[in-house]
Parts: sequence; structure tokens; C-alpha cells
Amino acid sequence: MRKGLLFTVLFACSFASAQVPADSLPSVFQRWQARLGELDYEDPEIVSLHYLFLQDVIKEMDRVGEGLDRTLARSPRMDFYATKQAYRHVYGKAQRLNEIFVAHKSVVDNEFFLRAMEEMAYRDTTRAMYNLERALQYNPLNADAMLLKCKILLAQGQYQPCVDLIHKVYTETTLSEEQEMAVSDFTLELYDRLYTHGSTLVKSGRSAEALEVFLALEQFCNNMPSGYCNDDYYKGIVLSREGVYESYLSIAREAEKRGNHEMSRKFYQYAEEYLRKNE
Repeated sequence: MRKGLLFTVLFACSFASAQVPADSLPSVFQRWQARLGELDYEDPEIVSLHYLFLQDVIKEMDRVGEGLDRTLARSPRMDFYATKQAYRHVYGKAQRLNEIFVAHKSVVDNEFFLRAMEEMAYRDTTRAMYNLERALQYNPLNADAMLLKCKILLAQGQYQPCVDLIHKVYTETTLSEEQEMAVSDFTLELYDRLYTHGSTLVKSGRSAEALEVFLALEQFCNNMPSGYCNDDYYKGIVLSREGVYESYLSIAREAEKRGNHEMSRKFYQYAEEYLRKNE
């Protein structure tokens, strides 16, 4: 925290329990002006914090304003109207600044999303993910940020988190027509990626890794808002003429070992069906 802003808090607290002497009012107004000048509403990293600082300053302005007439009445040497005008000037500035802060604070999530897009243009996924997390911290249902995060997770091979997030997009957000098209395109990409990667793992005998993909694929298909996948989507992944039966068995055994009896049952069943059809 900058030294000036730390003083803002200490300065605000100093008025909570004491009457401001009339001859101190000009310096008080100047300090308020200085504090307002230090507040930044453009940087999304600090806009919320600075908004809170502004609320503290406004509260103290209100406290001083409530007793301003009485304070000036006891100090005939002070110019009543000039002092009141000076107070209204700085108070009006604080109120206008507050309106700006409220407007900026309401779109902080989009500011972080735009930063993430800029980082993606430079292929810096680490910084992009940082900005996406900040965007979703302010607005957990920012559909644009959620979709971009899904794309990064998919590219990194984090299939289960990606599936969880795209399901949230479908079930918890309200999408514009443009967003619906973008989400639909990504859904096709996600399904194709899971399908292709699962098939590759099976053919290379990596059944444990393949099972992870199958689990993500199963959740993806079961949780789609409409019947996106048919009942044979597991079979389609492993339908190569070479080693199909053994592939089914290896995945069934791996699922059984992990206590996933439903998945195990399915693949034992696929193995039996394959034998019947290819005797």
C-alpha cells in the first residue's frame, strides 16, 4: 500500500472521535483533495481497494459536514459562505469520483478478460490465466472468461477441469447469440479432442491414461443440456481392428481396480459384444 493511501486510512480514523476545529478546515479540505487525487479507478488490480478508500473519505466528509454549520457559527473569524463553498466543492468532487468508481468497478471482470486476450496474442498462457482468474473472481459467471479458460485447459490437456467448466457455462450462464455460437464450436472441438486422444491412448496400450479421458468424456456427454453423444461413444473410441478386445478388457480392469464398477461393467460388456460379433 502506498504511503499516501495508508495515511488516508489513518487520516479518516482521526475524525471519528474528535470535532474538527474551524481553523483546521482549510487544511482538512486540502488533505481530502490530495487523497482524492491519489485514487486510481483505471487499474483493475486496485480499483476495488481504492473504491473502499474513497468510501472512507466520503464518510469522514459526511461527519464533518453534519457539524459544519455549528463549527462555523462558533468561529466568527471564518468566512461562513466561502468555507461552505470549499466544502461543497471537494465533496462534489468525491461524489463524482464515486460514480466513476462504481461504473469501473462493475466492469472490472471484463477489463481482466481483455488483458487475458492481449496475453494470449503473445502466447503467454500463464499471464492470461492469471487475468482470467481475476476476472472470474469478480464475476464467476463471465462467459467469455470461462470459455477462454476452457480453451487453455484443453490445450494443456486438463480435460476434467475443462469439462467441469464448460458444463458450468451451459447450466449457469446466460449467453448471447454470439457466445452461444462460440461455445457450440468449442464443444465440438472438446468432444473431438477427447475422442481422438482416448483412441490414441488405447491403441498405444496406455489404458490407465485412457480411462481418465473416458471418465471426462462420460461426464461431458452425460451433463450436456441435450443428447450430444450417442450410447456408443466409448466403442467408437476403440474401434480399430487391432487389439480391440484386449483394449476393452484392459480399461475394464483398470476401472475395476479403481472401484469404478459402472465403467468396468460397460467395458466388460463391450468386450463380450465384440467377441460375439467377431467370432
